[in-house]
Amino acid sequence: MKDQDIELEDNNEMENEQEQNSGPSSFNLFVDKIKAWINGQNKTLVFGVSAVVLITAGIVLYQYLYQMPREKKGMVAIIDMQKQFDDDSFSLILKKGPKIADEYSGTKAGDLAAYYVGVSYLYTGDFKNAVTYLEKVSFDDKVMKPQAIGLLGDAHVENKDLESGLKQYLKAAKVSKNSFSTIWWSKKAARVYEKKDEWKKALAIYEDLQKNFKDEDGISELSKYIARAKAKLDIY
Repeated sequence: MKDQDIELEDNNEMENEQEQNSGPSSFNLFVDKIKAWINGQNKTLVFGVSAVVLITAGIVLYQYLYQMPREKKGMVAIIDMQKQFDDDSFSLILKKGPKIADEYSGTKAGDLAAYYVGVSYLYTGDFKNAVTYLEKVSFDDKVMKPQAIGLLGDAHVENKDLESGLKQYLKAAKVSKNSFSTIWWSKKAARVYEKKDEWKKALAIYEDLQKNFKDEDGISELSKYIARAKAKLDIY
């Protein structure tokens, strides 16, 4: 081979090496893909954080600019209703109460208004509307919560819906935080079981109350209810 041909061949090999070095290698392509993926993730993170910030700001603005003023206005609006409720003036409550309860729905004042209205309907014999308004009530405190639930049970039972009434009585007894309330709503649940001719379930409630609340007032009278349930079940 001539020297000139050898030199040309060496030059071609050098050019090929330079082209390979200057072009993107597999490793470089991999690195570029990783960078692109990271950038994409960063953008997604930024957008996600921005969305959370906007949502949080929206909630704060909603509470301070809309909900809190409604709470204050609602509490003022129900002052007369509270007095009327204390005086058992249910017919007076029903003149303006339903409108106030609907207007301030979703606030604590609205819950109280719905409770006053629901109870007023219950005590004046309009059981259908009593159910409608007592279903809107959502209390968190340990006294009013079981009371509202139990009275909803009363409204259902008076409306001839024993299943729904029973459900509310059992729920009220479960969430009650004092013995009087637990006993009261449990006994009402047992009476519904009696009406449904489910004496075994009624007996179970009476015996449970007698066992767990034996020192409470009114428990002694359960003996006659237990005896009646056992007679129905032919247990002697």
